[in-house]
Amino acid sequence: MARRYIYLIALAILAPYVYDRYVIFSGLWANRPSKFQNLNSFKNHEVKFRDRLRNCEDVLLEEGMGIAFLSCNPGRDQWNTVMGTFVPPSAERAGKESAHIWIYDYSTPNLADSEALRPLKLTDYDNAADFQPLGIEFDTATSTLYVINHSRDSGNTMEVFQVSVQDSVAKHLKTFKHPMLHTPNSIHSLGDGKLLVTNDHYIGSLISPFLSKVETFASIPGGSVVYTDIHNPSHTKTLARLPFANGIAMLNSTTVAVASSSKPGILIYAFNPDERSLRYKKYIRTPSAVDNLSVDSAGKLLMAGHPFGLALMKVSQARANCEMNGTEEQKKACECTSPSWVAEWSEEGGLKTLYKDDGEEFCSSTTLVRDVGRGVGFVSGLYERGLLAVKE
Repeated sequence: MARRYIYLIALAILAPYVYDRYVIFSGLWANRPSKFQNLNSFKNHEVKFRDRLRNCEDVLLEEGMGIAFLSCNPGRDQWNTVMGTFVPPSAERAGKESAHIWIYDYSTPNLADSEALRPLKLTDYDNAADFQPLGIEFDTATSTLYVINHSRDSGNTMEVFQVSVQDSVAKHLKTFKHPMLHTPNSIHSLGDGKLLVTNDHYIGSLISPFLSKVETFASIPGGSVVYTDIHNPSHTKTLARLPFANGIAMLNSTTVAVASSSKPGILIYAFNPDERSLRYKKYIRTPSAVDNLSVDSAGKLLMAGHPFGLALMKVSQARANCEMNGTEEQKKACECTSPSWVAEWSEEGGLKTLYKDDGEEFCSSTTLVRDVGRGVGFVSGLYERGLLAVKE
């Protein structure tokens, strides 16, 4: 009898996890290439800057200035600490394709593309040759740009810059590193150097590619949300733990949304600014692994992600051999066939898919941002060339 009770207790504990795994892998199976169906709800869309931009992880919109910041890194082909690609930089690529934070003026009428898109010049920054940017955040009040940098030599850091948008210059202020920010991915600024930062894993691929993948596919809550203050590092503390924490955004002053790329979905937390604490409220399941998050001026939560993660892994593995001007085999390794998924969520309207593509038009989507007043938006792609510009 005692053994039967033990079995029942074990079943009660395991059943929710097993069911959750079943739902997740069912969704993955439903998005396999042979069953994938494209969808487009945008009035117009086009891919811009295919000849200038590549491998853009994050996009940040500043509607008041009518500009977007883009975090792009061609070197991600051979160095991706999240996906587990660690290949020495090739001699062919050295000096030809550098990582940049770009400024895109999308709001000035009749501005030529060559003038609208310009890279930020990084000054007083000694590590520019090993700049591997991921998530970015901009504090408009102080013109401070925060950049997650997965450096080859220095490890995972946060770079802090003072930006002059008019001059397209970013002056390096400091490199911030903390042991609790071991796998930093995305940033949300609370102002005056106070930040919420996600760690995507507890065990990163740099430590163990195998255990990092186990953590991902088993949805082990090794990722985290960390509060930190670059002026007072001793205040740093972990606020929440979740599987593969990725994008982070605030719906309002007391509500935080965090993307889980392996759950997959969005976790909503109540934020207490005085105590600097998070309290779990609810989970929104999505049909795709969610990457980055943003919130538009209408209060809608915007997201992009990867409907078929196995395709993204395949692209990531092949990209180590990518050379745009190399042999036919090397050019083929540069192809991107990972599908894209873009959606919005609100309390009133629920979850709505806006765009799905099998990768032929635009692949490996990571971020959606939207300027509601101007009726435009932009989507970035982790391994894609260019930026998807949409009109609604």
